[in-house]
Amino acid sequence: MIRAAALLALMASPALAQDADPANQLVEGYVACLHGGGDVAATEAILNAVGWARGEGGEDGLVYFNPAVGEDTQIYMADDGSFCHVESFSIGTEAASQILIATSEGDASIPFEPSKDEDGCTQFIFAEKVSATLTSGGNDPVCASDTDSGVRFAPVAQE
Repeated sequence: MIRAAALLALMASPALAQDADPANQLVEGYVACLHGGGDVAATEAILNAVGWARGEGGEDGLVYFNPAVGEDTQIYMADDGSFCHVESFSIGTEAASQILIATSEGDASIPFEPSKDEDGCTQFIFAEKVSATLTSGGNDPVCASDTDSGVRFAPVAQE
């Protein structure tokens, strides 16, 4: 996990100021999912610090989070911590990939390696502990979309 001081510095950056910009909201979501460590309370605390709130309803076993403004971004995670998913309804996978890389490079304490998942979708492995797989959004995602994106963070199985 990230050191507390580094996380606070990152969260205080202008890019993380809560606004309706979907790109800034992706940064907020990526930071929360990456550093929440699969813990719903920790992820929620990070999101609450930048104006997000837990959503109502949803599917069993999932916890939803919504930004204070705008409707182009949503985060949901498994209540067992098995994944945390950041979805944009307006930013495609190529742009989402660049935002994820820029977010990661702004946090030098977590190195990452590019990879591909079993379906050939772009994936980043952070510190050999967390994977972030990029796909389109929606219920039947494909590896790329010009109009929407999803990034699913999950623990990497240790051998």
